[in-house]
Amino acid sequence: MMRITTNWRSDLLNLVAAAIIALLIWAYANDRTRESVTAAGTVRFTVADPRAQYVEPSGSVSVTVEVRGSRRALERIEDELRNGVMLSSGKGDIPSAAGEHTIDLAEALAHEPAFAAMGVEIVRVRPESQRISVGTLATEQVPVTAVLPSAAVQGDIVVDPPVVAVTLPAEARAAVGALNVDAVVDTKNMEPGKPQQVDVDLRLPEALARWKELCRVVPPRGKVSFTLLATSGEAKLARVPVRLSVGPDAFARWDIAPAQGFDAVAGVVVTGPRAAIASIERGEFLPAAVVDVPESTLVRPGTVELPVTFWRLPEGVSVIDVAGTARGTAPRVTVRVAPRPESEPR
Repeated sequence: MMRITTNWRSDLLNLVAAAIIALLIWAYANDRTRESVTAAGTVRFTVADPRAQYVEPSGSVSVTVEVRGSRRALERIEDELRNGVMLSSGKGDIPSAAGEHTIDLAEALAHEPAFAAMGVEIVRVRPESQRISVGTLATEQVPVTAVLPSAAVQGDIVVDPPVVAVTLPAEARAAVGALNVDAVVDTKNMEPGKPQQVDVDLRLPEALARWKELCRVVPPRGKVSFTLLATSGEAKLARVPVRLSVGPDAFARWDIAPAQGFDAVAGVVVTGPRAAIASIERGEFLPAAVVDVPESTLVRPGTVELPVTFWRLPEGVSVIDVAGTARGTAPRVTVRVAPRPESEPR
């Protein structure tokens, strides 16, 4: 009985040992068998110190790689490519010096640590090369300015933080001159007379739009505290010039102009966003009272009285009163009509 038990245990141990040896042989053969595979994925270029340099393109570059190696290594290579391979400047064949460089992708991947450690052979890469640009970054402290384009405030405007760190390409810094960061507040839905604290994005000048992806503002958001007095403004315009809208056929036949004393509308009161009102008061925007002259009114020489059909004003600005005109009605303008000499009957 004892001998039967001993033989049974011995046979079991032999079976287990044989299975382990077979598994090791299979793993060894699997690791040594050379196969080829073509795998699709992406590579992305990086810099060793992103605070001091940048590289373009900054996004992922699609590649197709034909590689030869063991089955296990190829599986890992496929995973690496699917997840995206990072190629850092200053390592392998990728330069770190500022300027334009053409990178041989097969060489770059062959020196990439994950690929090199697996002992694989890079047979072919499509595309074969990639043009990159390495540049330097500049960082400086920049004050933040609160911008409330459509509001008047009472007391001081407090910005937190008052100064931020801005990092941008050196060439961008040289191109914009004076650098500013704006905290723009939209006040259109706020109640006047109450203290306000608004959390806003901090904006760089539009001149930096070309380098937007490479610029950083730290911190990227700020708080603006103020007491809102009003969200709109009002102005009385002494004179608004009259402009006539005439069809080309009528203009060719008739000499049409405002009659004497009707070249402008007097005493026009307008209201709207304070920034837009200010642009009128400073002369940056020139308003006009547009009078449409229908061809049906041009039947004989003389004068015709027509209403103002359109006010040329900044967006959001409207007319609320005109001297000598009932509210809700358009002022009227006398227009002089005369035949052009070349169109008079002979």
